Amino acid sequence: MSNVSETISKRLYSVKEAGKYLGRSAWAIRHLIWEGHLPQVRQGRRVMVDVVDMDQFIAKHKKEANDGHDLPPETAGACIA
Repeated sequence: MSNVSETISKRLYSVKEAGKYLGRSAWAIRHLIWEGHLPQVRQGRRVMVDVVDMDQFIAKHKKEANDGHDLPPETAGACIA
Protein backbone atom coordinates (compact mmCIF):
# COMPACT_ATOMS: atom_id res chain seq x y z
CA MET A 1 0.00 0.00 0.00
CA SER A 2 1.33 3.43 -0.99
CA ASN A 3 1.41 6.56 1.18
CA VAL A 4 0.78 8.70 -1.90
CA SER A 5 -2.86 9.71 -2.00
CA GLU A 6 -4.47 9.58 -5.40
CA THR A 7 -6.55 12.48 -6.63
CA ILE A 8 -9.72 11.37 -8.31
CA SER A 9 -11.12 13.83 -10.81
CA LYS A 10 -14.82 14.43 -10.60
CA ARG A 11 -16.64 13.57 -13.83
CA LEU A 12 -20.29 14.31 -12.99
CA TYR A 13 -21.49 17.58 -11.51
CA SER A 14 -24.84 18.49 -9.98
CA VAL A 15 -26.79 21.27 -11.69
CA LYS A 16 -25.63 23.71 -8.99
CA GLU A 17 -21.98 22.63 -9.37
CA ALA A 18 -22.27 22.82 -13.18
CA GLY A 19 -23.48 26.38 -12.77
CA LYS A 20 -20.38 27.26 -10.77
CA TYR A 21 -18.16 25.49 -13.32
CA LEU A 22 -19.71 27.44 -16.22
CA GLY A 23 -20.24 30.68 -14.32
CA ARG A 24 -24.02 30.48 -14.69
CA SER A 25 -26.96 30.04 -12.33
CA ALA A 26 -28.51 26.64 -11.66
CA TRP A 27 -31.63 27.81 -13.53
CA ALA A 28 -29.53 28.80 -16.55
CA ILE A 29 -28.01 25.30 -16.55
CA ARG A 30 -31.51 23.77 -16.37
CA HIS A 31 -32.56 25.88 -19.36
CA LEU A 32 -29.49 24.77 -21.33
CA ILE A 33 -30.44 21.16 -20.56
CA TRP A 34 -34.13 21.65 -21.42
CA GLU A 35 -33.25 23.37 -24.71
CA GLY A 36 -30.89 20.52 -25.67
CA HIS A 37 -27.69 22.60 -25.53
CA LEU A 38 -26.19 20.62 -22.66
CA PRO A 39 -26.65 16.84 -22.27
CA GLN A 40 -27.72 15.43 -18.92
CA VAL A 41 -27.03 12.23 -17.03
CA ARG A 42 -30.05 11.05 -15.03
CA GLN A 43 -30.18 8.63 -12.15
CA GLY A 44 -33.76 8.55 -10.99
CA ARG A 45 -34.70 12.16 -10.27
CA ARG A 46 -31.10 13.29 -9.89
CA VAL A 47 -29.77 15.31 -12.83
CA MET A 48 -26.02 15.46 -13.39
CA VAL A 49 -23.86 17.08 -16.05
CA ASP A 50 -20.71 15.49 -17.47
CA VAL A 51 -17.60 17.69 -17.28
CA VAL A 52 -16.64 16.54 -20.79
CA ASP A 53 -19.95 17.90 -22.13
CA MET A 54 -19.39 21.20 -20.30
CA ASP A 55 -15.91 21.50 -21.81
CA GLN A 56 -17.35 20.78 -25.29
CA PHE A 57 -20.05 23.40 -24.66
CA ILE A 58 -17.34 25.94 -23.83
CA ALA A 59 -15.29 25.04 -26.91
CA LYS A 60 -18.34 25.23 -29.17
CA HIS A 61 -19.26 28.72 -27.94
CA LYS A 62 -15.75 30.13 -27.73
CA LYS A 63 -15.01 32.95 -30.15
CA GLU A 64 -11.59 33.93 -31.37
CA ALA A 65 -10.34 37.45 -30.74
CA ASN A 66 -10.53 39.56 -33.86
CA ASP A 67 -9.08 42.96 -32.88
CA GLY A 68 -12.49 44.60 -32.29
CA HIS A 69 -13.70 44.31 -35.87
CA ASP A 70 -17.04 42.95 -34.63
CA LEU A 71 -17.61 45.91 -32.27
CA PRO A 72 -19.73 48.95 -33.16
CA PRO A 73 -17.63 51.79 -34.67
CA GLU A 74 -17.92 53.99 -31.57
CA THR A 75 -16.34 51.30 -29.35
CA ALA A 76 -13.99 49.59 -31.78
CA GLY A 77 -11.12 52.01 -31.13
CA ALA A 78 -11.71 52.34 -27.38
CA CYS A 79 -9.02 51.07 -25.09
CA ILE A 80 -9.99 49.09 -21.98
CA ALA A 81 -7.90 49.99 -18.97
